[in-house]
Amino acid sequence: MRPGYGMFQQQTAKMRITPQLRKAITILKLSTPELMEVIHQEVTENPVLEIAGNTWDADYHTPTFFQVARRTDDNYDPLLHVTSNEVSLERHLKEQLGFIKKIPPPIRQTVLFMVGNLDRNGYLRSPLPEISEVCKIELSQVERALKILQSCEPCGVGARDLRECLLLQVQSMADSFPLVSLLIQNHLNDIANFHIHKLTTMLKVSTQEIQSAIDVIKGLNPRPGAAFHIEAVHYIIPEVIIEKAGEQLIVRLLQTASPRLSLNGYYERMVITTSDNNELTRFLSGKLHAAKFFLKCLEQRRRTIVRVVQAIVEEQNDFFWHGAVYLKPMTLKQIADKLGVHESTVSRATTGKYAQTPWGIFELKYFFPSGLQMDLGDSASSEHVKSKIKAWISDENPKKPYSDQKLADLMRGEGISISRRTITKYREELGISSSVRRKRI
Repeated sequence: MRPGYGMFQQQTAKMRITPQLRKAITILKLSTPELMEVIHQEVTENPVLEIAGNTWDADYHTPTFFQVARRTDDNYDPLLHVTSNEVSLERHLKEQLGFIKKIPPPIRQTVLFMVGNLDRNGYLRSPLPEISEVCKIELSQVERALKILQSCEPCGVGARDLRECLLLQVQSMADSFPLVSLLIQNHLNDIANFHIHKLTTMLKVSTQEIQSAIDVIKGLNPRPGAAFHIEAVHYIIPEVIIEKAGEQLIVRLLQTASPRLSLNGYYERMVITTSDNNELTRFLSGKLHAAKFFLKCLEQRRRTIVRVVQAIVEEQNDFFWHGAVYLKPMTLKQIADKLGVHESTVSRATTGKYAQTPWGIFELKYFFPSGLQMDLGDSASSEHVKSKIKAWISDENPKKPYSDQKLADLMRGEGISISRRTITKYREELGISSSVRRKRI
């Protein structure tokens, strides 16, 4: 048969995503703070929609200090409503310089130039000769300006490298630590590689003296400016609560997660009872239809989230009764198949949503950990493995800490197949140092 081209008719079934369906999908996907913003926008733009009982207003999510201070409810915790009061490192330093009066104007301007050129960790990376040229000031005066900057808090600010940063902090201490200063000046690499024996031999001091000096260095701050670069506070608002009730686990929506909406009765009656087909009636009729659909989307969102959480509770029952060690591997597809919905629906219902549980507040995605194969064909969750790593390291001999390979061997002894590389990854995610750094003499 000769290959060729032709025209054929073929019927395909394709789901058309309407604007209404797209909006319903979007509302399900929203996190709780995002949903609050959308609700606020809808109420602002649609006169037919209103907050039920008028208990929530435009400033619901941003109470002022005075609104917080006036609350007298015994169960009200004002700390939950404190917002971040970020003060930049630059502002903090300029405020201190304002109290130092006897600084000649050219030097003060140079100090301010330096302040404006610190990196986010508080280091001055610009070479002093370059600053001298830019500020049109003698190098000796630049050095004087640097001393003024380095006298400010946080201690170590204005340093040009790690050694200078640590030395500035040691020099500010009431006690003298000559060995600490010596180690910082000449042996930071040896400390990082834990060459204790080399240091004791070279410096002719005891192991205990080296260890005590290292402990002092560990207490220093290598990034004095980092604390001033605070990200904006993001509040976690749980949408559902999972609580124990006798021998059962109950799932319910938290009413405080989002305000309840209702239809404005006056406008609704106006649309239903009027026979006029004027512009106002048509406008209100459209808004009434939009309001009803929005309420329907919100209700569908609530039902979907509750169904998904109930399915999660059924699958992860042991976790809610006994803790993270009992969290087992689970996929979105498992829950989707259980509920008879698409996997994407479960993904939207769990992304950015949080649940308050007997063990704390968790994002719903937390309950879908990946799995590691066990010898008997079962699987263990990454959280289960992490909890074991944490427990073993907390009980280890500090003089002979477990290496990552040893931890992998211990896991295999428990029937969990895991590589040393995966152990390293999980240990770092837990914020635990390597065995070399954990070792104590």
